[in-house]
Amino acid sequence: MGKSQRAKGARGQSEAINMLKERGWTVDPIAIGIKREDMVASNPSGLRYSVEVKNQKLIDIVKFRQQARAQAQMRKLPWMLMVKVHDGGYWLVEKQGEAPEIWR
Repeated sequence: MGKSQRAKGARGQSEAINMLKERGWTVDPIAIGIKREDMVASNPSGLRYSVEVKNQKLIDIVKFRQQARAQAQMRKLPWMLMVKVHDGGYWLVEKQGEAPEIWR
């Protein structure tokens, strides 16, 4: 992974963390570049999720979802996927067992 890709990933993670915190979530970031999820986050009710964040122009939702599921299994937590939708400032947010949402 190149320097610009890491920086873009870090920006995406930062945006995702801010959105979660604005909604009352708590977040435990994971070191960038580690082959794990991007963070573990707890919703306001205390339910913890293994969170994968994607900040890419080309969206391969099937591949992203598979990655989120596999990483969550390792940690034995439900998965959550946050994908930035470029050219609009929106995020597609999917949580295991729930309908997808759009966050801004």
